Amino acid sequence: MKMQAPQDNDSQLILVQNNLKTLPLKLVKKHSGHIELLDLSHNCIKDLTWLTEFEQLRHLVLDSNRMHEAHLRTLTRPLPQLEVLMLNKNEFSDLPTTIRLIKRLFPNLQYLSLHGNPICPDGLELQPFSGYLRYDYQYYSNYIAQSLSKLKFLDHGLVQRTYQYESFPLKNYDGGQLIKTTSF
Repeated sequence: MKMQAPQDNDSQLILVQNNLKTLPLKLVKKHSGHIELLDLSHNCIKDLTWLTEFEQLRHLVLDSNRMHEAHLRTLTRPLPQLEVLMLNKNEFSDLPTTIRLIKRLFPNLQYLSLHGNPICPDGLELQPFSGYLRYDYQYYSNYIAQSLSKLKFLDHGLVQRTYQYESFPLKNYDGGQLIKTTSF
């Protein structure tokens, strides 16, 4: 196991690229009382039940773990002390569910990054000829900003709660003219 913890700072635990599916109990017991920053990037984390033991944890990095909404559900209780959550390059695909879980589990979150997930229209995972529009990112960021009231930073910038956007129309339009439709 490649454990990298700076000698002058025992509040960080960095376990990048260790093929971990969960954090071993011996590491939880040894470090849960003092770790403020935990980086588990580039692993295979599937179980987060142990995370509630880290009562000092302020920064959590889980980039590139192929995580999705079900993995967040393994966390048994909220972590109100967590301020920074990095979930870049995972497999989160349901925006309302993901944000509902994040809101419940990390109620005081100030920084969130979801780049490279299917829910984040940032251009990182786009297929050729995609219909990506700046509007999509504004809708996404506004949705998150409205859901997570304490959030200050999202992905790569300050949270903006002033975006003006319209929801997708429920009626059919053709060149600005309303098309009447009949329901059967």
